Amino acid sequence: MRQPENSFVHVVFRVLTQNSVKIFAILTVNAFQGVILSRPFLIKPLIIALGLVFSGNIWAQSVSKSSWQHSRLQHCAAPNTGAARYATTPAHGSGEPKLPADVTRITADKLAGKSQTHAVASGDVIVERNDETLNAHWIEYDQIAETIKAGDEFALTRGNGQTIRGDTLVYDLKNQQGSAKNTEFEAEHEGRRLQGTAGSLNMHDKTHSSMHDVKFNTCHAGDHSWYIQASELTANRDTNIGMAKNARLVFGGVPILYTPWADFPLSGNRKSGLLVPTVKVGSDGTELELPYYFNLAANRDTTLAPGVITARGATVRGEFRYLEPNYSGSLNAKFMPHDARSRHNNRYEARWSHNHQFNSQLTGGASLHRMSDDDYQRDFYDTTESVNLENKAWLDYTMPLLGSNLHTNLTVLDYQTLPDSSGNKDEPYALLPRLSASWQKQIGRANVNVLGQLTRFDHNSKQNGTRAVIYPSVQWDFGNTWGYVRPRLGVHATQYWLDTFGTAPSRSVERVLPMASVDSGVTFERNANLFGNEYVQTFEPRLFYNYVGSRAQNDLPNFDTSLNTFSYDQLFRDNIYSGHDRINNSNSITIGLQTRFLDKFTGMERLRAAIGQKIYFNTDNVLLDGSIGSSPRNRSDIIAYLGGQVHRNWFADMNWHYNESDKRTQRFDIGARYNPQVGKVIAARFKYGRNEEIYAGHWDKLKHLDLAAQYPLSPNLYAVGRLNYSISPWAALEQIVGLEYRNPCGCWSVSLIGQRRVTGLNEYKNGFFLTLQLKDLASLGSNPYETLRLGVPGYHKTNEVIKK
Repeated sequence: MRQPENSFVHVVFRVLTQNSVKIFAILTVNAFQGVILSRPFLIKPLIIALGLVFSGNIWAQSVSKSSWQHSRLQHCAAPNTGAARYATTPAHGSGEPKLPADVTRITADKLAGKSQTHAVASGDVIVERNDETLNAHWIEYDQIAETIKAGDEFALTRGNGQTIRGDTLVYDLKNQQGSAKNTEFEAEHEGRRLQGTAGSLNMHDKTHSSMHDVKFNTCHAGDHSWYIQASELTANRDTNIGMAKNARLVFGGVPILYTPWADFPLSGNRKSGLLVPTVKVGSDGTELELPYYFNLAANRDTTLAPGVITARGATVRGEFRYLEPNYSGSLNAKFMPHDARSRHNNRYEARWSHNHQFNSQLTGGASLHRMSDDDYQRDFYDTTESVNLENKAWLDYTMPLLGSNLHTNLTVLDYQTLPDSSGNKDEPYALLPRLSASWQKQIGRANVNVLGQLTRFDHNSKQNGTRAVIYPSVQWDFGNTWGYVRPRLGVHATQYWLDTFGTAPSRSVERVLPMASVDSGVTFERNANLFGNEYVQTFEPRLFYNYVGSRAQNDLPNFDTSLNTFSYDQLFRDNIYSGHDRINNSNSITIGLQTRFLDKFTGMERLRAAIGQKIYFNTDNVLLDGSIGSSPRNRSDIIAYLGGQVHRNWFADMNWHYNESDKRTQRFDIGARYNPQVGKVIAARFKYGRNEEIYAGHWDKLKHLDLAAQYPLSPNLYAVGRLNYSISPWAALEQIVGLEYRNPCGCWSVSLIGQRRVTGLNEYKNGFFLTLQLKDLASLGSNPYETLRLGVPGYHKTNEVIKK
């Protein structure tokens, strides 16, 4: 059968089975261009909904009269057996070979029409063009008016996974106008999923479109546990702005947020507008903030959040961020003009951080942290940060020198010091300024290091002065796979210029100390069996000889020195102090022994144990005040460690510090953790200390028992908690108890956490966290993540570890 040459279609019959015939028609681009798969149809309704989901703002909320009970969407766990007419599956293709670009193919049970006028296809209609496919019961194409109609049901799918379905479609190709009834849509965008329904869809022209009676969420198909509903959504591509009317967020059939009007960006770019309110409940009552976001420019924005703490008063919080090619930073501040629970008014906290890249060699920055009064941190923070708030500026410069790099740093540092838990202040020295330089080069087996430093120290009530340090050293490395010897030589020279202090005149004092050390170790191996598994066990004896010249240092000030924590690693360092004002005189050798159990097949370390002690050949007891101790000793304290993965799902560790002088344990802790999988962990630890801070302001013998867990009660319900007790005296230091739930489809999760912790003698602080997390949309309430991360070892967010 041959059609006239000017016909718009060539028809070919193909027998599929004995009783059925399909008709295939290949339509040229010029004759039938974009009739059904025109891009404006698909993109416009999706962009409106995607703009809501991905804009980062909150609109939504009021009473819903429908719960999608007649939706065609399929539930993620079980099919919807209600009044669904068909499930949301992508439009199916014909199975024919792929077409050339911009060529359209129609497959149908029946095809009729008049050349150059119109065409009608019915039955199982399939239209394919490029990566787009349309299914419908029938289509009508008016070639003169350039319009197309599709019904009674249609489904449109693009190659990127976007699908839209509906009852009827009418579209004007010439003017790019059209409408669709009873539509459903699904889409994937950068790993986020969208599904929704609209009573009607209208495309007014190329850049303007609207939807009415809209519902959508970011859940899996058929999960309508929450959704955003709006009476109308409009999109203006000229201004790139979408608008929603009577928008509401509905959760479990109950509206929880509402706005009569909201606008949002269609492209996902930032736009000024209201953000999610934050709510926190604790000892100060309820804290509520309503943040508003200002998109000042592409590289600048501001958030302003007025709020209230019911037991204290009104607050306002602000954040300003900026980003340039060579620098970036942020400014955060919070202000409370009147506090009903404090003698202080006009309370505030401010933080500023700035980083600058001047060129490839020169970088710098500044940071500031201030609080209005001494009680601010205690009153408003759940956990105590450092009592010394840093305010500093710095420059780092690197330049080539003698075949290596010279690194220099200039720092100005001052502090605001707050009272500690006992109410005392110990303000550090300000650095006004500090200039540091370091240079290192490898020459054969020798590593040459030179450190230089010049610092001006300033304090309101202590000795002020300037200190210069020069510390050159050379270390050689003679080692191989089974052992090493690393000798080291250095000279530590310090010069002080001290100001007048009290009745003492200004003066200059210096200290020069020769330093030498030899670090050596050997590794032996043997096959071993542990807990029924085969391992390679190592024996690693280590000797560290350390010599530092002897000098009393009580004529020197202490600007920045403190005693390092006693540990196994500290035994193999040349100085027990940090900083440069105190250097222990030393003529000693450290003896250490370490053994490790390595998996014979993977090499993974399963268990490690170590013990060490330092032997003194002469007095090694320069005290922190610079004086020489009156009780010389021959041996240091003993330190021991044991820990590792003792079984497949069990981890354990132990630390022991034995006081050699008093012949008793100084510190001891032992812990175990059961962690068979992510999100399932039980941990226990016992701590002992002879003279420790039991709770704020109270020092005594420490005996703590710490229990923590995150454990599933069901596939979707997790219990979390921590109980930290002082055994003697008996007191609950911190208690965290809560539940976390994620719905089976992963569309939402909720956390309910309570916390109580000691802040002082007979003083407690309570916290309550209720968080509702909506998948790929927003988190409502106060976030307990940081509290749980710090309190429960191995904690993971429940909505991330539960698998569908």
